[in-house]
Amino acid sequence: MNFLGRAIRYCWRQKIRSAILLLVFTLLASSALIALSVGHAVAKGANVVKQTVGASIRIEIDSGNSGLYGSGAENEWGTAYQYQGDYITQEVIDAIAKVDGVVDCSAESEGGYWGAGVNFAYFTGAFNIDFTGGYGQSVPYTVTLNSELSANFLNGTYTLEEGRHIRPDDSYAVLISRELADKNGLSVGDGITMYDLDSDSENTFEIVGIFGGTEGMSKDAMMADGIPANQGYIDMNSYNEIFHREAMALGSLDVYLSSAENIQKILHTIQNLPELQGKTFIYSTDTENFARISHPLSSLQAMMDAAVIGIAMASAAIIALLLILWTRSRKKEAGILLAVGRSKGEIVLQFLAENILLAIPSAAASFALAALPAEKVGAYLVRQTASGVTGLAVAIHAADMAAVYGVGAPVLILSVLLSAVTAIRWKPGVILSQMD
Repeated sequence: MNFLGRAIRYCWRQKIRSAILLLVFTLLASSALIALSVGHAVAKGANVVKQTVGASIRIEIDSGNSGLYGSGAENEWGTAYQYQGDYITQEVIDAIAKVDGVVDCSAESEGGYWGAGVNFAYFTGAFNIDFTGGYGQSVPYTVTLNSELSANFLNGTYTLEEGRHIRPDDSYAVLISRELADKNGLSVGDGITMYDLDSDSENTFEIVGIFGGTEGMSKDAMMADGIPANQGYIDMNSYNEIFHREAMALGSLDVYLSSAENIQKILHTIQNLPELQGKTFIYSTDTENFARISHPLSSLQAMMDAAVIGIAMASAAIIALLLILWTRSRKKEAGILLAVGRSKGEIVLQFLAENILLAIPSAAASFALAALPAEKVGAYLVRQTASGVTGLAVAIHAADMAAVYGVGAPVLILSVLLSAVTAIRWKPGVILSQMD
């Protein structure tokens, strides 16, 4: 009988040993497959994050630099100082919008427009002082290019409840709070008229959206202008028309990028644009969302890489230990085979064939066993370490199987060779005499 036939008969006779090895091979391979598939899914997710999670660059005038205010001018209320640094202009915005990686720009001026209600009423504060000569108290409005990108909407303080946001092409559009709309019975599409003291003009705006989030805020304000429910947003085009300006000089600009991965490179490009050279601007970056998602993913990926290495080392140690323990008890069998003329190489091939016969079904079983929990294991690990990540698909691919079985095969071969040494390293007579 050749070595293969003996290997088959041995596996059949030693059912308990075969079952234990089959179970060990299956569990170790399944663990490696799960760790490797989760690691690959995390790596893929990290790459997607780098390409899809956006970031922003904020450009502001250097209003805190006292050297940019000059010596000041005396008036009836004292000394007035005028900012003499650079403002953000339409030329600057247009230049930045052409930079690769920039997907949108949003500029706004908080309190850029002050309007007193003509055909509607504001919530009143503790004091009702009229500075407009009969129109009532004025309230500040934020002048914006795109209200959807305003900080209060991005951070969730305000939410759009009806209508739409103000867009860059809007003219005489306004967003008002739900509280102010309910107080005056206003809805999307209605017009409200406001008086502006600075331009001495009445201007009618169409309500394009109504937002919530001001409920319960600052109702004990001293003046109407301190109550958030009174404050809203108007478009920049109408502001420029009201004040007869070709473009508004802005104090800040938010530049939104398609990815946070190259934010420093894009910032460097923007800073070196001819339109921005020598300007008194302050730059800052915001990669909070990118860091919140990518850093946990990187940690999870490193953990999975370590797990794969640990499982491989543990597998080698466990398999080698089991085979050495069981092969030692086969010295008599090896001695008899050597005595009847079987070569040491053939005996090693028999030992190897026995384990391969068990490894083949364990490979199929490990795939079936790992395929079911891999997704759940990946989801659990993501919840524990990277809770901000969603939609991370974990699946076992052919490459994962090839990697696990490709590493497992030489580990098994080396373990068999190491264990075989304990049974065949002496001559047949010596082996048999030790068994007497």
